[in-house]
Amino acid sequence: MNAPWASLTVFDALAPAEIARGRLLAEDIPCVLVDRSLLRLGIVADGVELQVPKPELERARSVLAWDYSGDLELGS
Repeated sequence: MNAPWASLTVFDALAPAEIARGRLLAEDIPCVLVDRSLLRLGIVADGVELQVPKPELERARSVLAWDYSGDLELGS
């Protein structure tokens, strides 16, 4: 896909960023995680940015907004 990439969201930690990335990949939405840290330059910019191709931005938002908790079977 040659479309420009857009920032979907920024996470404070890697674990939730990887979970979101996995959800998008499961829906065949291309995505990448970008480390926003610039420690090499002496600048601290926390966060891990999740990017998707611009044409997929709205679909990616809806995938991450979907609440799957009702699909869980909780045993007693």
